[in-house]
Amino acid sequence: MEAIETINHLAQETYNITLNRELFINEWAQERLSFGEPLWLFLSHRLQPNNLFNIFIPLSGIFSQEILMHLLSAVTLVSTLNSFEKWIYPEMRPLWFLREEFANEKVPIKPQVALESHPLSCETSGGLPCAHSMTFTVFVLILASFFFVRCWDRFASWRSPVYRCLMYPMIVGLVVCMWLSRLYLATEFLHQCILGSYFGIRALNTFEGNIKYLFSRPRRNAVCAVCFLGALAVAVYFVKLHLNMDPHWSVRQAFKWCPEPTYMRHEASPIFALVRDLGNLMGLALASPLYKLELKPSTFWRRCRVLGLLEFVNYGLRLATAKQYGRFAFLSYEFSRNVLHSFVLLKYVTKFY
Repeated sequence: MEAIETINHLAQETYNITLNRELFINEWAQERLSFGEPLWLFLSHRLQPNNLFNIFIPLSGIFSQEILMHLLSAVTLVSTLNSFEKWIYPEMRPLWFLREEFANEKVPIKPQVALESHPLSCETSGGLPCAHSMTFTVFVLILASFFFVRCWDRFASWRSPVYRCLMYPMIVGLVVCMWLSRLYLATEFLHQCILGSYFGIRALNTFEGNIKYLFSRPRRNAVCAVCFLGALAVAVYFVKLHLNMDPHWSVRQAFKWCPEPTYMRHEASPIFALVRDLGNLMGLALASPLYKLELKPSTFWRRCRVLGLLEFVNYGLRLATAKQYGRFAFLSYEFSRNVLHSFVLLKYVTKFY
């Protein structure tokens, strides 16, 4: 027992030292990268996972229904993996950790770091893995691969290895910019951003390697799998209660340390993220088997009109979300909206092309 306690103490001490040192990276980002604040705010706000699902992935269907289906299924699976990890074991964020260190009287040496908070800094879910980095990395990789292959097939000049060499730095540059955005806003530590992108790449590789199997699953099996994941999320909640662990720990940390409670959003909570992702998954399941979906060719402008109208309706439904009738009504509405949105995108939008 003493050996186990010693190892636990050593691991905890090493972890705290690592986080303390990473705080200086966040401080450096805020001091040296303030010139790019509009870009960092744009990346963190406009390219957050919610906007990927509600704006950017649907609009990718303007170019191809195939890329829409690929993006929606891959990003949904990756986002679900992220949400479950944060629901099971949420990790500290920089501002929480810094203020906990200053509030803890048992800590003899306080961190010599000063971090500024922003309206976007008040996240209510755990930090590891970074959801922005994880979903954005997958989104950029799929989109870049699609356009590179399309240009490779259409233009002989793109078959030069020069363009391939240029594509990789462009992808890495975009992903690093997302990391810098999260570091500048002090919403994530550097290791959370790096691991978020790494987990996203590994999950995407697994998805691509099993895409034929996943796209061929019958509707009943897919729906049962989503129901199982929903039951698993509920089971985690009661297991945490049984172990005297707070299922809403990350939300309470945000309320405790956020300088302005109005900065916090329902859409950033771990429960909302789970409901959103399970809703999108259920839409995919109801549209299964995905390989049988019709990929009807159409003109660019017709796809623009159809998808634009769909997203206009979806935007109206998002504004009509019932937030004043309690948590259950709010989550039920959002689950149903996400199911309908992803199901229509995959199953019925091509019928209007």
